[in-house]
Amino acid sequence: MKEFIRKHSQTLINWIVFIGIGRWIVVTAWDWHRAGELWSFVQMAFLAHMALLLVFIVVRTRHVGIDANYFHQAIALVAFFSGLALRGSDTTNGTLLLSANAVGLVATVLGILTLLNLGRSFGILIALRKIKTDWLYGIIRHPMYFTDILFLLGLLLKKPSWLNLAIFTIGVSAYVYRALLEEKFLSESEEYREYMKRVKYRFIPGIF
Repeated sequence: MKEFIRKHSQTLINWIVFIGIGRWIVVTAWDWHRAGELWSFVQMAFLAHMALLLVFIVVRTRHVGIDANYFHQAIALVAFFSGLALRGSDTTNGTLLLSANAVGLVATVLGILTLLNLGRSFGILIALRKIKTDWLYGIIRHPMYFTDILFLLGLLLKKPSWLNLAIFTIGVSAYVYRALLEEKFLSESEEYREYMKRVKYRFIPGIF
């Protein structure tokens, strides 16, 4: 049994994550349905994004190396799940709600493109799979994290509160710190060191 678990641990983890996130998507979709919000373009785009995410969770390639530092991986998990922590009612401010939907839609579309770009190299923890250096990854080093931060911003605009602002700040900080930790880990690879020389910026071309 131990040998089976060791051999198939990544597959088992993939399916556990698939079930957990899949359940959340179903519950969220049902809540939107009851509220009469399910069939809006923004919500449907988000569900398409999450469905694609589930596919890549199951079919992603096995990692060939993983950061063994538990603190580093805790930062990665805080970043990945930070969006789930934002709570509260939607704003009644029409302008703010429109801005939130616009930011959320841009983040969702970019997220889908980034997932397609990343493909089977998608990961939640800090690990080494096939290094992507083309398309969006040829512009900035962390397009996935950039779109996730945009998505957090959309949620904050939709559900503005001091608590959510604090969660947003923690989430953004976690994504930035994760990017630094991931670069340090991946820079053990010569391919990634060469990639960092070619692509100078992490999130915003010409700035950072």
